[in-house]
Amino acid sequence: MAKDKNVLPGVHKVRRELFWDRETGSVSPEIEIERAINFGGFDYIKEVQEKYGMDKFKEVLINKRNLSRKAVNYWCLQLGIDKFTTRTFKTDTIWVPFR
Repeated sequence: MAKDKNVLPGVHKVRRELFWDRETGSVSPEIEIERAINFGGFDYIKEVQEKYGMDKFKEVLINKRNLSRKAVNYWCLQLGIDKFTTRTFKTDTIWVPFR
């Protein structure tokens, strides 16, 4: 079977566009989860949660500050986490998406 050069190993084939700026072997679990939270659909987020587990997903949600406030707010509501315990809500916004 021929290898598909457009697919990162261990990364969902459909979401390759989320990792355009990464070398093949440099997608860490934290980066994959972070990008899933910010830009992934529910299907991709479900896959990431199954791949790394809910504990790792919650760890990234709580400890990474480069996350969308809307996304963090949503997942905190879904998972029963106080959003003000997350770094996203403890620090000033470092990026604002265009509307």
